[in-house]
Order: sequence, then C-alpha cells, then structure tokens
Amino acid sequence: MTRNSSTQEAILTSARRHFMKHGFKDASLNRIVSDAGFTKGAFYGYYKSKEELFDALVEQTSEELVELLGSITSGWSAYAEADQMQHLDEAFFQQLPRLADFIVSHRDDLRLILTKAQGTRYEGFTDSLVENNIEHIEPMLDRAGLSGVDRDTYRLLMTAYYGVLSQVVTGDYGRERIIRMIHDVQIVFQNGILSLAKQQDTQEKAA
Repeated sequence: MTRNSSTQEAILTSARRHFMKHGFKDASLNRIVSDAGFTKGAFYGYYKSKEELFDALVEQTSEELVELLGSITSGWSAYAEADQMQHLDEAFFQQLPRLADFIVSHRDDLRLILTKAQGTRYEGFTDSLVENNIEHIEPMLDRAGLSGVDRDTYRLLMTAYYGVLSQVVTGDYGRERIIRMIHDVQIVFQNGILSLAKQQDTQEKAA
C-alpha cells in the first residue's frame, strides 16, 4: 500500500471531520480543503472530486466488510446442502467475534458508509447486502422444503434486519456488547423467518 503524503493525510483528516458532521451531500469541498490548510489546486493534485475523496476514506473498509460477510456465507458450504439451513446460525456465530472486532476497529468508516453516504455510490450499501442475503438464503430455504416465504415479505424482513444491525454497528457499544446484541438479533430474525416459512409451507400443503 502506498503511503499517503502529509498533504493527503491533512486533506483526509479534514474530510472525515466534515463528512461526519455534515454528511457527504452537504459537506463543502471548499471548507474541507481550506480547513486542511491547502488550496483547491493542491487538492486536485490528489483527488478528482469530492466523491473520490469519500472513496479514499471508506472504499477499503467497505470491501473488507463485504469480504468478511462473504466468509460467513462460505462457511455454510462446509456442510452438506441438505444440512446447511440447520447450521445457519452456527456458521454465523463462528465469525461473530471477528465481525465485532472489525466493527470496533472501523467504526468511523462504517458510520460514514451507513449514515453519511447520501449522494455517493455507497448510498445503497445496505440494499446490496439485502439482495446478497436473499440470493444466498433462498436456495437454502428451498432445499430445506421451506420455500413458502413471499419474496417481497422476505426482502422487507431483511431490510429491517440490516437496519437493526446498522444501529448496532454505528452505536457506541463495546466489543462484548456488540457480540451479544448481534447474536440476539440473529436469533430473533432467523427463528422468526424459519417459523414463518414452516407456517406458510404447512398452509400450502393443507390447501
């Protein structure tokens, strides 16, 4: 990784402060640059736009988070396809301490991505997580004979799930409380969705 120059570091520090306070959309590039002690000319020597500056702050964190969540998904592949659904929580909880460590060490970046990114390509970040979840979980439900959950209902539930997790991620919680809270959220949503799937599957068979 190329080391940033002192000028870049000053601009990034100022940008983080302004983005955190005002959000990407309302943060002033002129103020970011002037508060860093430089001119627009110095800024454009490193970044082409305000959005590229935002990217410089959060891109690596967003990619690492997606990779980490992907490792949770890949954990299911260790089990036979017919057994994956019953091991869903096990695969998730194995990675939970690692996820909590990541949240604590990248909290400011995650706050930028989840709460300050309106007007950037990260604005729909949680929506992309929802769609990825649907893509991986639906086949598991099908293989377990629990395919009765309406897709729109499932998307609504997953949107709520990631909304709750976002509040945990962006809060001021310590590592152990993050683990407990995410554990409990996972249990509630997973058991609720499985219960709904079983209920609808029973109703369809009885019809």
